Amino acid sequence: MKLKKIKVKVEPETRNFLISFVLTAIITFVLTYVPIWQLIIIPGIIGGLFNKTMRRGIYSATLGVSIVWILYMVYKMAVNGAYTNLDQFAGLIFGDLGYGWVIFILILLLGLLLGALGGAIGSGIIILLGPRFMPKYFESKNSDVNEKNLKP
Repeated sequence: MKLKKIKVKVEPETRNFLISFVLTAIITFVLTYVPIWQLIIIPGIIGGLFNKTMRRGIYSATLGVSIVWILYMVYKMAVNGAYTNLDQFAGLIFGDLGYGWVIFILILLLGLLLGALGGAIGSGIIILLGPRFMPKYFESKNSDVNEKNLKP
């Protein structure tokens, strides 16, 4: 009995999106253990560099950063009891205990925004500098403007 090879044809843009998502998640995981939390914008920038469009750059970086932060925070709450600290901090702000989930959501939104900003910066760099340094990568198949149309 012979097994057939399964060929999966993935568009280059989708492949770049997946690569940037995984790379962003890995770098975010590494930088999560650094005490300087502001460095989380760096994986977003690196992830955004792999995408031709700003939308894909923002999505891949945001997903990479936010998924890792969610998993990290849930792990810390389960193992170290970090929710108690969040609840006490929320009690200082709101005057009553039981609002730790608000601080949890605010922390996730902060990570989400930093990831989105990094992805926008990275994909913006590629959009700005890409056609100059990688012209074949930015050529469109459906473009009406090509060398044949430009000649008189």
